[in-house]
Amino acid sequence: MKLLLAKIPFARLSTGTKMLLILSAALLPLGIIALLTSLDMAREAEAERKTAAQVMTAMYAGRIDAVIEQGLNATRNVAVGGQPASALCPVLERFSAAGRMIVAISDNRGRIICQTRGRPVGQLAPAAANVQHVWLDAAHKAFRVTAGRADGSLYVQAELPILALQPTQNEHGLPLVELALRQGSSEVPLIDLAHRSDDRLLRVALPLAEGRLAMIADYRLAPARARTALLVMLPILMWMAAAVTGWFVVNRLLLLPLAQLKRSIDAWQATRETFRQPRFNTPSHEIRDLADSFAAASQRILDHERDLEEGLSRQTRLTREVHHRVKNNLQVVSSLINLHARGTEGEAFDAYAAIQRRVDALAVVHRNHYAESEENRGVSIRSLAGELATSLRASAPSAASGMPIALNMIDVSVTQDVAVPVAFLITEVVELLMLTSAKGSILISLKRSDQPQRARLRIESVGRFEPLDPEDPRFSRFDRVVTGIARQFRAPLARDLQLVQFEVDIAILE
Repeated sequence: MKLLLAKIPFARLSTGTKMLLILSAALLPLGIIALLTSLDMAREAEAERKTAAQVMTAMYAGRIDAVIEQGLNATRNVAVGGQPASALCPVLERFSAAGRMIVAISDNRGRIICQTRGRPVGQLAPAAANVQHVWLDAAHKAFRVTAGRADGSLYVQAELPILALQPTQNEHGLPLVELALRQGSSEVPLIDLAHRSDDRLLRVALPLAEGRLAMIADYRLAPARARTALLVMLPILMWMAAAVTGWFVVNRLLLLPLAQLKRSIDAWQATRETFRQPRFNTPSHEIRDLADSFAAASQRILDHERDLEEGLSRQTRLTREVHHRVKNNLQVVSSLINLHARGTEGEAFDAYAAIQRRVDALAVVHRNHYAESEENRGVSIRSLAGELATSLRASAPSAASGMPIALNMIDVSVTQDVAVPVAFLITEVVELLMLTSAKGSILISLKRSDQPQRARLRIESVGRFEPLDPEDPRFSRFDRVVTGIARQFRAPLARDLQLVQFEVDIAILE
């Protein structure tokens, strides 16, 4: 059994199968002991039946021995005396009157001198001196007993009929089906009952007349075969019944309720409702306690999740309100800057316009973040760039009024920490291109980078023929600002003053 368990992937078996194998292995020694005990009992029962058969056969043999002993005594008494044969003939009348025994006296040549009444025995062969013999006469179903005188002058022969025996039943229920006497090739049946050829027989042989004859008895063992088989199989059936019963009890009281509880838990996980306990049929109280504990824990988890959702909803509303107020405040600041700029001209007006454009860029970021904060997807970079382009065209210098700004951007989202520097970078670059040359147009593009979760932002001038002048005072101020902005991207800002292109890699949300 251990070798069998070692070959099976025990860990992959179900709990019920494991329990059945463990119970079978645990009860196997008891089953083996019970089986050996049953085999010993069966052997003892078989030995008792053989002993009973021998006792019964010895009882039959005792009756036959008594008849043979009677004939031996008769011939011995007649032959031993020293009287002549003529004086012994009157003595034979006693045997004739006593029973069915036929006694005859013959001379040393085998001629009959005299005999008792009955069937003539015929001429007999001389007997050896002082020796008694017993023959089985199968033709007449009789015993022949002879005894010779010491001087060989005569010998005596007695013929005794074989008794008619009746079968009896012993305490072990062994039926006698055949009983016979045998001497050499001669055989005389005493009892012969009909029996089937497939009967299982027990044969007992006992010697008679000091080994001169043999008694053969056959007993039917068929009724004992079913009892013996049942006695041998009973321990195996009990072992199997104990293992299956143990498995059934464990499966019914433990495994089946656990499976019902698991299905209920799986069904509960897909909902947001209160956990409903399954309807157990015959579970152990430990399973019920476990189900009650899980129901209480699930209710606490559900209440806690509701509290978290309510707190998250309050926090989301508060965040939306903060972004909304920041956006409104920035719009107020932008309006104030616009009011102050109306009374100015020249460089002062341009300075106010530059400040207003940066405030508007920051307001655009907060407005987009406010719009996306409900689902927490981040800020859409394409929407942000579109609003910035509209705002920059509206606040462009008079010389660059109507300068087209085109967008070629993938639709991805970024965090607020990335959206703010992107808005400032676009504002700074577009403003520089508007101030340095009103000719041409501006293209803002965004494409995926070779690195994961990165995209390349490019701002370039299209249709412009003159490069940027690094000696221009406006470029030096611009360079300091965009260099600081690029640090927030943690990536170098690539620029080509001849082609008027600015590129930087930004982090995006997948």
